[in-house]
Amino acid sequence: MEDLCDNLLDDILYRLPLKSVVTCKCISKRFNTFISDPGFESKLFLHNSCIFHCTKDSPNFYFKVPLYPPNSDKATESSVKLPRRFKVLAYCSGLLLLLPTEGVLVLNPVTKRHQIINIFHYDAIGLAVEPISSSLHRYKVVRIGARDGDSYQFDIFSSDTMSWRRSSTKFTCMVMSNFNNDALPIYSHGTLHWIRKCNDILAFDIEKEEARIIELPLNFPLPFEYWTSWFGVVNGLLTLISTSSKEILVWILNDYKNVEWVLKTRITYIINSEWSIRIPIFYDGERLVLYLRNVNAGENGEFCMYDIATDKWRKIGMVWAILDNIRAFVPFVPSLAEIKTTTWPDVSTRVVQILHKLSLLLGGGVTLKKDVLQLKWAEPNLYSKIHERRCGEA
Repeated sequence: MEDLCDNLLDDILYRLPLKSVVTCKCISKRFNTFISDPGFESKLFLHNSCIFHCTKDSPNFYFKVPLYPPNSDKATESSVKLPRRFKVLAYCSGLLLLLPTEGVLVLNPVTKRHQIINIFHYDAIGLAVEPISSSLHRYKVVRIGARDGDSYQFDIFSSDTMSWRRSSTKFTCMVMSNFNNDALPIYSHGTLHWIRKCNDILAFDIEKEEARIIELPLNFPLPFEYWTSWFGVVNGLLTLISTSSKEILVWILNDYKNVEWVLKTRITYIINSEWSIRIPIFYDGERLVLYLRNVNAGENGEFCMYDIATDKWRKIGMVWAILDNIRAFVPFVPSLAEIKTTTWPDVSTRVVQILHKLSLLLGGGVTLKKDVLQLKWAEPNLYSKIHERRCGEA
């Protein structure tokens, strides 16, 4: 094993589920050094990134479309069917914030580390994650509640103390509004951001515990609707996208402090004009992915990817009719970092089974074939077979 070249070792490790890659650190000192290298880790996580979606119906279907499918330029959909509703509330740095039947749940689906947090009524909620080291992350959950109809109150759960506390910040707005639950909160600049239904952004600085309103671009098509708009962070900048039958517009918040939006990209070459609904679900500054479907909910749709540099579209997968445009599509990049947890009494067997299924789906190893889930684990002697084949070719 020690005589494997780096390129061959890359090939082997990329075929394994992420948790198995971690286990490979124990093989030898060389494997531990190779896998622990930050450059390899970032490539590994990017290689396993995906678009993640949950249907609104119960039981839920959770779907995953890989952004870097192995040995193909066509994405392969994977899914699991869950017996109870686990709504995705937020995501950040490889962690998911989920809504089971009791409290909320912070989960790293790769390592299966999770924490159930008791919570009372909230108007909005968000998840912020910061690295303590390469192997350990701290997180905070922020709950927003309306107070007396004219201000917002913030409560913060910290993994450092494993408890809630009320912030002294009480933020009064000229216009009180509900939150747009179809646009998941975004963490950037040490701040959580929520889209409000009055078409602006409520921002809350986690460390300073200061809140403010960020207005949307003056020429952004209103209202912000999930099936025509996208909100996220790209290269450290807050980003907004709007789609229409004629063009796709991308804005970036170029000056965060002074709130200066810039129209970064205008795409006028629109693929497949016959599709009536074009939902932007992923953007990284280089690629844009649209979910294309018609109004008829019984028809299948398509995933199409646009390459900014080449100005070309390509189809990357079919979309089952069971998918809907109610829940947000989550751009998920896995992480191997551990999180602090405490024991939660009486976690049901069913919840544990659900977490296991989500771990298989997002950690690698599950594919769907004719409604049957099959686990694809790498063979123990996979490395030797590849090595023999390549040596024979040489």
